[in-house]
Amino acid sequence: SVTYLTFSAGFSLAVYVLFVLLCDVGTVRLGVFRTFGRNALVAYILHGMVASGVKPFVPKDAPLWYVAPGFTIYFGLTYLFVRYLEKNEIYLKL
Repeated sequence: SVTYLTFSAGFSLAVYVLFVLLCDVGTVRLGVFRTFGRNALVAYILHGMVASGVKPFVPKDAPLWYVAPGFTIYFGLTYLFVRYLEKNEIYLKL
């Protein structure tokens, strides 16, 4: 509906403004954003591969206590691969 679209657009814009104020204007720096931002194309390519490796171990109807470790493993592996490439100054850019 129109109200949902309007709310979600406004909410996403507010979150974006918050990040701009905190990170660009302010002094907040988060390493995970830097790592994924500097090698975003590799992260995009790798996340599908890592997800296909973790997905067989997490069923579709799994409870939250089962999904949380699965997501942590998935996110951690993706971050480790991208961080390793960043640390060795290997970047994939268009």
